[in-house]
Amino acid sequence: MDKLLERFASRIENFDIADFIDIFLLASLFFLIYRFIRKRRAFPILIGVFFFIAVRAASKVAGLDTLFAFIDIFYLPGLVMIAVIFQTDLRAWLEKTGAGIIVFFKVLFGKLKPISGSRDADAVVKAVMRLSATRTGALIVLERNTGVDDICQNGTRIDAIISSELICNLFFAPAPLHDGAIIVRGKRIFAAGCFLPNYTDQTLSSAFGSRHRAAIGMSRASDAGILVISEEDGKISYAENGELLRAIDETKVRQVLDEYYGVARRAKK
Repeated sequence: MDKLLERFASRIENFDIADFIDIFLLASLFFLIYRFIRKRRAFPILIGVFFFIAVRAASKVAGLDTLFAFIDIFYLPGLVMIAVIFQTDLRAWLEKTGAGIIVFFKVLFGKLKPISGSRDADAVVKAVMRLSATRTGALIVLERNTGVDDICQNGTRIDAIISSELICNLFFAPAPLHDGAIIVRGKRIFAAGCFLPNYTDQTLSSAFGSRHRAAIGMSRASDAGILVISEEDGKISYAENGELLRAIDETKVRQVLDEYYGVARRAKK
């Protein structure tokens, strides 16, 4: 921190285009961090930690050596505390960042191609609407770039061609795999009966059931999209990037599946 302050003071005297780029990138980084943490429960805690760091820097600049020495004792333990508090969120953020980098290089080198899967999209839409009509609870995970093999391990590997009949049968109440989620990997149903990470955010409304909470947690831990069918009222919801869209209709379900299989992108091209 001391070296950073000294470097900042020296840069002000000799400001050039490189300094502008440096400040812009640093500001962008802080903005991304803010967007990441602003909806987390630990956000007030992190604000307190930043205030602690700001007081430490101010005491150094003002020459308050005693205050600086006292705060410096707790500086390193405070950084460790941040890592502990945000352990789950940091992992999710790093996974999504890594997935984004992978996608960037795939696009750059022409390796990313849309999956031709209009038939599969039709099958999933048909299954979702049938499950909704019969008020059959279901969780359908649409895997993207972040691998979910750790989730698949607690379920049963299916590795079958997608069909609406198979999806409905997997969620049929007496079936042994109906309580878990199915993992859709491209044009195949990779696994079924998978239990998603439990998400216990106390800020969520009590109206959210266990399936909806699991979908939100999964969407925060990966870049997957999750379709949820409620067994209470048959309403369809969709979770992505930690956000949940409730009571969506068939048109929105179709849009989600078309985007997943690249049909929309191919049509635009």
